Amino acid sequence: MKKYIFLWLLLPVWVSAQNREIVEAASGEDLTKKVSTHMQYLFPEFTSGDVYYRGSPKSSGMMNYNMLVGEMQFVEDGKVLALANVKDVILVNVDNRKFYPFNDKEFVEEIVSTGKGLLRVRRRGNVVQHSKKGAYGTSSSASSVTSYSSINSNSRQYGLTVEENVLITLNCTYYLVGLNGKYTLIKNRKTFSKQFPGHDAQIESFVKEQQTRFDNEDDLKALTEYCSKLSH
Repeated sequence: MKKYIFLWLLLPVWVSAQNREIVEAASGEDLTKKVSTHMQYLFPEFTSGDVYYRGSPKSSGMMNYNMLVGEMQFVEDGKVLALANVKDVILVNVDNRKFYPFNDKEFVEEIVSTGKGLLRVRRRGNVVQHSKKGAYGTSSSASSVTSYSSINSNSRQYGLTVEENVLITLNCTYYLVGLNGKYTLIKNRKTFSKQFPGHDAQIESFVKEQQTRFDNEDDLKALTEYCSKLSH
């Protein structure tokens, strides 16, 4: 029995779930070629979209958002390229969904828009060491977890430089954007309520009644829409 277990450990590891995936990668290998499409891209296929720049006409093309590397990508002459000059972009509209520049490279999607504030989500893949190579190519699940800030994609270095099994996870971070354009990271009811001063008691009551989870998109949508209807 141990013999078969040993052989299994020598095989490439590929375990999929809705928001996590384990893959074996070699040093310098393009990880984007090994991770499944649904773990990389927001849309199931490249979709018609428009890019609006400051002081320039809009550009159109087949686009998709790569959550693994945090890039808005498009197809040109059969090649997948990353949208450049992100800091000059005002808005990207893909399939009537609005995306705004974030941190001069990534994009966040606006999922609720109200007269009192905006709810946006940052979707980003996270790459961590899943296990270290042991004797005879076996893996040790007891090894410590190390985060990688980036990966290698499209001949650009993103930071994965060791031979490991890596765990890919998709993480969502939610922000409220005030009328002044300031982003507030939503951690809990307290941070959320800051965007709606004077309504803490009403928000607290709604959260308790609806059992709002602050890491759940549908819950945050409902809470934001509720708050938008509160009187000043």
